[in-house]
Amino acid sequence: MRIRIVYFFEEALNSFRHNWVMSFAAILVVLVSVLLVGSFLIMGHMVGRVATGIEDKIEIDVYLKDSAPQEQIYAIERKIKAFKEVESVEFVSKKEALDIFIERNKDNKDLITQVAGNPLPASYRVFLKDPHTVEKVSTKINHFPEKDASIEEIKYGGREFIRRLFVVTRWLRVIMFILIIFLCFTSLALISNTIRLAIFARRKEIAIMRLVGASNWFIRWPFLLEGIIQGLAGALLAIAVLSSVKYVLLGKLENQMTWFVSTLQVNPQFYQNMLWILLASGVVIGSAGSIIALRRYLKI
Repeated sequence: MRIRIVYFFEEALNSFRHNWVMSFAAILVVLVSVLLVGSFLIMGHMVGRVATGIEDKIEIDVYLKDSAPQEQIYAIERKIKAFKEVESVEFVSKKEALDIFIERNKDNKDLITQVAGNPLPASYRVFLKDPHTVEKVSTKINHFPEKDASIEEIKYGGREFIRRLFVVTRWLRVIMFILIIFLCFTSLALISNTIRLAIFARRKEIAIMRLVGASNWFIRWPFLLEGIIQGLAGALLAIAVLSSVKYVLLGKLENQMTWFVSTLQVNPQFYQNMLWILLASGVVIGSAGSIIALRRYLKI
């Protein structure tokens, strides 16, 4: 059995060398295909991280009028806290709002000196259990009977940005999916043609093997392994490129753009699972191309 396995690999490698131009082209296309798949997966992972980071910061700010009656202010707080979607409510007084403004703009002295008195309103900061309920909660607050007399404005940020981000990434995913499908078909065609050439070059040897009683799978295995080697080689090269970008490029950016690198960091468990997916993709593409060629051009 061991002798057979060694023989199959030797035959596959010999065929690989004899048709190196077509084999190289097939590996190159598999490389690009798998590289796109890996880029697609990493992009989706990073977009998810960015969106999660923004969603975690989403809150509703309910700005109160200076003339708002105290009893209505308390009523608004009780009603908001009663919502099942609300995690917590924090009251920010006018003085606290001014202190926050000064702290955020401490490097802009001119802006601070232009502020006369305290024009900032008191407010409630509403934190949600689920950021996706921000519009629902905002609408409920907007329908409070105390709204006209006590609430100046209701604001929340982040949701529109996330919506636009997902629209852009949705189109990018569609485009990349089309490219991946096209390149996968190209990979299958090239690998299939490479195996076909190998079959044609060894047609006399195959005929002799049939005459001496070699089984069908004994003849097929070297060609199948050749396709798998091509797909695996392309996948390994794609992984090498992705790893270079991940470790070398991001390593250089780490000291200069810390905030940017922290956003681009990939979860280690996700990255490890992705590598196995890419390797499996290369093997599947290579073996599928071989099987197509064997069914069409090796009638045994």
